[in-house]
Amino acid sequence: MRQILLYLFIILILASCTQVIDISTNAPMPQLVVESSIALNEYAKVMLTKSITLSESNNFKKVTNAVVKMTDNSGNTEMLTEISNGIYVSKTMKGEVGKTYSLRIESEGKTVTALSKIPPIIPIDSFTVINSIFPGGGPPRGNQPAPFYEVNIKYTDPADQQNFYRIITYYNGEIQSRNNIFDDRFNNGKQTEANLIIFKDSAKMGDTIRIEMLCIDKPVFNYFQSMGSAGGPRGSSSPANPYTNLNGAILGYFSAHTVERREWVLK
Repeated sequence: MRQILLYLFIILILASCTQVIDISTNAPMPQLVVESSIALNEYAKVMLTKSITLSESNNFKKVTNAVVKMTDNSGNTEMLTEISNGIYVSKTMKGEVGKTYSLRIESEGKTVTALSKIPPIIPIDSFTVINSIFPGGGPPRGNQPAPFYEVNIKYTDPADQQNFYRIITYYNGEIQSRNNIFDDRFNNGKQTEANLIIFKDSAKMGDTIRIEMLCIDKPVFNYFQSMGSAGGPRGSSSPANPYTNLNGAILGYFSAHTVERREWVLK
């Protein structure tokens, strides 16, 4: 009994000494976030937003009334049109293989510039999707659940150049993964496979899986490679900002690339 009373006495003393300490953190100033691209045979698109802190919801403020200009190395120039808040597109300029594109953005007294070149297109040799019980587990047997979809892409890497790839996956039009990147350090000149996994336990007949295979230049590859070690949601303040090919901004990228699309309908 004496020991129990002693323990209660110690607990009461510790509880009375508890103090709430309010730690003040300095939130960083919002930064301009640039997501911009021009694809082979497609119009340029630039999306401008402001960064958020880690404690904020993913409600990105759109940057409107910016001056956005695209120029190619043949001397063609176009001022992009803002079609909705923070989204700017070209109406005449489309991407061409081998051309280098220059992006210039003027917003709130700041100027951002970037360069990117569209590399040669490397076509997809084959595209298949396999429904499996788990990755590598094979098709379903009986009523066994099979919520995994194994996406297999084959392409032949050219031996006479250094190549960089990015693959984006979609399920019913919604992006599932945007950071699948590859280079040819270990498969130069060889037929290569890219295997990606989509998990969907609510899949049904008629649903679609779509992929986009992009041939990108090295600075864009470096950007998405660095994104693998940068924390936080898109546009948030992260412990380490990713590499960028932008001058005048630290968040975002400008990608001139080829694009090839394939789609698979679930049966």
